[in-house]
Amino acid sequence: MMKILYSSFLRDPENVCFEGEDKDEKIILVLRQHLITNTPWILFSVFLLFAPIFLPILLRLNQITFFSSLPLSYRFIIGTFWYVFFFGYLFTSFLGWYFTVYLVTNKRLVDIDFEGLIHRRFSDALLSNVEDLTHQISGALQVIFNYGTLHIQTAGEHRELDFEDIPTPTKVHDIVSDLSAEAHRKLGPRHDD
Repeated sequence: MMKILYSSFLRDPENVCFEGEDKDEKIILVLRQHLITNTPWILFSVFLLFAPIFLPILLRLNQITFFSSLPLSYRFIIGTFWYVFFFGYLFTSFLGWYFTVYLVTNKRLVDIDFEGLIHRRFSDALLSNVEDLTHQISGALQVIFNYGTLHIQTAGEHRELDFEDIPTPTKVHDIVSDLSAEAHRKLGPRHDD
C-alpha cells in the first residue's frame, strides 16, 4: 500500500480505484510525473524554509537595519505568515504532483489533472478510439532519467491526451499500443459512421 504513495509507475496495482470506474474495468497502469520533476518546487521549498534565517543576516551585512529595528512581536507575525505561506506552497505543490494521475485500464485511458486545491480536470478516451501514439523524450534530464511525454490522438470528443513527464514512456507506449490493437480487434472492422 505504501508503494502507491511515492511511485510514479505502478503496473497492475491492487486496491486502487477511481471515480467513474466501471465494475468490469481493471486498472493496468497508474502513472504520475517522474519523481525528478519535483526537484524545482522542492529546491524552492528549501529556499523558503531557510530564507528567514539568512535574510536578516544578509540585511545586517549590507547595513540595512529596517528588519532588526522592528519590534519582536512584528517580526514574529512576519515569520508566522512566512511559514504559513511556505507550508501552503509545499502542500499544494505535493498535492499537484500526487493527484495528477494518468491511468491505463482495459477499456480506456484516463487523464486526471489536479491544478491547485479547487480545480480538477478529468479526461478519458476509449482504447478503441486511439488513432495515434507518439512518445517524446527530449533534453538531457529526460534522457538520463528516462522520462518523457506520451501524446495520444483519439477519434473521441477529446482529440488529444498527453501523459506528461511519465517514467519509461517507451514501455507505456508499447502497453497502450497493444491494448488499443486488442480493442480494435474486438470491435472488428472499423466503421467511420
